Amino acid sequence: MTTNIYNEINRVVGFAPQQIKPSGLTRFATTSRPSNRDGWVRVMQDGIIRFGCWRQGVTGWWKDGAGHHQAPQRDEQAARKALAEEERQRQRQATINGQLFALAHSLERQSPVGRYLVRRGLGKLSKRPQALRMAPLPYFEDGCEIGRFPVMLGAVTAPDGVLVGLHRTYISDEGHKAPVPQPKKLSRTSGVLAGASIKLYEPTIINGKLTLGVSEGIETALACYLASGIPTWSCVSAGLLRAFQWPAGLQSLVIYADNDASGVGQAAARDLAGRAAAAGLECRVLIPEAVGNDWLDVYVAGDAA
Repeated sequence: MTTNIYNEINRVVGFAPQQIKPSGLTRFATTSRPSNRDGWVRVMQDGIIRFGCWRQGVTGWWKDGAGHHQAPQRDEQAARKALAEEERQRQRQATINGQLFALAHSLERQSPVGRYLVRRGLGKLSKRPQALRMAPLPYFEDGCEIGRFPVMLGAVTAPDGVLVGLHRTYISDEGHKAPVPQPKKLSRTSGVLAGASIKLYEPTIINGKLTLGVSEGIETALACYLASGIPTWSCVSAGLLRAFQWPAGLQSLVIYADNDASGVGQAAARDLAGRAAAAGLECRVLIPEAVGNDWLDVYVAGDAA
């Protein structure tokens, strides 16, 4: 493959694979997480190279030679095939994620996951969210299984409640993060992540208004709930916090931002706050004083004082 095709994929998708298989589907990461495989490339029989990202909903095509800027005769047929393949992959992943979460167990305090939450300073958690479960799962790195660990599963659901992914936290039997390169991973997704979240507790009426809090991490969201009594959802990352879609009827939104040295978390929180305020919601952005801290750090420090 020429360098130009890799440049074109990178221009459209934002990422590109290291190599493209001459046949079949090439999957590649379109985020900084190596476990992500939302990017795809397929070399068609007529020489067209189709590519895109299921998560972002973008597609493109490439054909070397003079005619590559104009869709060839069979372009529509190739597009339908590529879309059909995408849909099959999504349905397959939806089935896998749904079955895995259905077979997982509720959180138990006397378990590696329970001990992990206690070690993170969340021992006072009495109401266990239905969006969190636990299961023993293998850990893969570069396609190779390197161990089997207890895992805390977080159901990442779209605004309409449909499961689109599973957040996995790999844990040791002693209740620490597992000794693996990436203890926290997101499964392959079966739908658009923009707007999705891990819905830990139902919004509640506070001071006469239907209220909800949001944060990035799961443990941070649980800490915010314990500290304030405000039901808090996890958006997993700063990018998904920025794109968060609040539930219908919500009147008050509290955004618990991380105090990132890079400013990424704060910027995401401000962008979300701007959208919420424009939609008529009462909105507050709360940021820890110390650089590098999130609200779990603040909660644990206050609990230990």
